[in-house]
Amino acid sequence: MNIIKKITISVFVFLFSFVSAYAAPGDFVKDVKIPALEFHFPEIKEIGKDPNTRILYLENSEFPIKTLEITFYAGPDFYTKAPLELVEIFPEAWKKGGTTSHPGESFAEVWESYGSKMRVASDLDTVTLTFSWLSRYDQESKALISEFLKQPIFGKEAFEIARLQLGEQIKRRNDNIVGLAFRKANELVYQGKVKGRSASLAILELLKEEDLEEYYKNQLLSSRRSILVSGKWNQEEIPQFLGDILPAFSGTPVIESQGSNPEELNKNLKQKEIKNLIIDKANTQNVVLFLGVGPAHNDKDFYAVQVLNYLVGGGGFTSYFMSKIRSDKGLAYSSSSHPVFEKDHSVIYFFTQTKSQSAMEVYNLMGEILGDSTFSNISEEELKNAKEAILNKFIFLFTDSVEILRNEVRFREHKMPKDYLKNYRDKIQNVTLEDLRRVGKIYFRRDKLTAVISGPKSSVSSELPGQKTIGPEDPIP
Repeated sequence: MNIIKKITISVFVFLFSFVSAYAAPGDFVKDVKIPALEFHFPEIKEIGKDPNTRILYLENSEFPIKTLEITFYAGPDFYTKAPLELVEIFPEAWKKGGTTSHPGESFAEVWESYGSKMRVASDLDTVTLTFSWLSRYDQESKALISEFLKQPIFGKEAFEIARLQLGEQIKRRNDNIVGLAFRKANELVYQGKVKGRSASLAILELLKEEDLEEYYKNQLLSSRRSILVSGKWNQEEIPQFLGDILPAFSGTPVIESQGSNPEELNKNLKQKEIKNLIIDKANTQNVVLFLGVGPAHNDKDFYAVQVLNYLVGGGGFTSYFMSKIRSDKGLAYSSSSHPVFEKDHSVIYFFTQTKSQSAMEVYNLMGEILGDSTFSNISEEELKNAKEAILNKFIFLFTDSVEILRNEVRFREHKMPKDYLKNYRDKIQNVTLEDLRRVGKIYFRRDKLTAVISGPKSSVSSELPGQKTIGPEDPIP
């Protein structure tokens, strides 16, 4: 990994074969000085000027390996008429369909015979291909990648396998009580949006084999692209390599994804008048989940939200949730919180998994923690420790060159300032107790949040205000 070039830590350790019996313990190392960590931000280079194809390159020549990741902004968040189910099965069908010269799984077999790796994945925004190969197999790899991109086969067998796999996932998705709570929470907060959709067996059954080819030609090949290049490359060879493998655009790209600003999401939640959504599911456990709408990624409150979240539920065993709900009371299997930041909003989740008989006790305890008394009583020492913990993790953003590039793409998509990472540590250090109290009242306070509880209805009080009860597969009322 090129991080070895980016981080220089010099530690001098002196080993003595003989230590005087009269020397005090530790005397032989007391004068050893350990220099401060010297950190250099990776130099990411942008190649080309095509507004529809972003190419980012980060050198990493430690090993004779090349990595190429191509992301197509072709998900239903960009092409809103594309069925979610189609985009979910597309990667598996593409990989298993093979190519004209290597149909079916023979493509994967040939690719892997060179010791190479390939990943095909999709989400609501993108379809992503990741190729890694030994540089000595450049020509063979280039030919295979080009064929995979330009001459794919979406055969009947690949289509049926991919559809069957997704169908089984849908049928079994309610077995996971945590996943059920988060799925219904997203359906609630994003109702009417792509992010509020869940895959449907009925729609899945309506898909046809030819839908894959149509999606490939009409959406994927006309979408914007981000291309990440890392490994043992010569920068001069990259444009020609990409020019040889990339299929031509077939239409006009959709530039922006479907938006969800905080005002809109909060308005949707208030109109529903649901303060407590119960997902009735026979189980011995419950998940108590509170959610609220937060600021955009590039909002000034981002840093204070990060710090307060660490204290409330994001800091593992040191957080209030884990110490007060699990350690002190023994009521939780797990208890945490985390914000998910998007370019124009965020959603903050607070959740605890507990036994059904303790669901209401946990519900009330979480509500107490998420209150002004908590935010007002945070000490300077707690604030200092939270900042140090967050900053100590900062370096792990730079341990993998491909992940560095992925983060850079995300920051650009979210319209973060160009100096975002360089200023990140200073911005965290500048967060004050007053900032925590302020964002706590706006985004973390219980009366601003909506509860979603998955598990048996009988474990939940019927006296909760604004209560609605639905089954796992029922739509949000």
